Amino acid sequence: MRQIAIYGKGGIGKSTIASNLSAALHEQGHTVMQVGCDPKRDSTRILAGGKFIPAVLEEHREQLRVG
Repeated sequence: MRQIAIYGKGGIGKSTIASNLSAALHEQGHTVMQVGCDPKRDSTRILAGGKFIPAVLEEHREQLRVG
């Protein structure tokens, strides 16, 4: 397993770089897991074609509420 971390100040395109890198590695046949910490979910929204993907903590809280 290899890990790549992308970090820096806000507004410099980290989410775009991370999304494009994940997509390119996937197209080459690699299994990719992208973890984003941005509350706006920019990187996962790009990979999902604009579709909203709930955050893990939101899903967990919903399960506790319904549960």
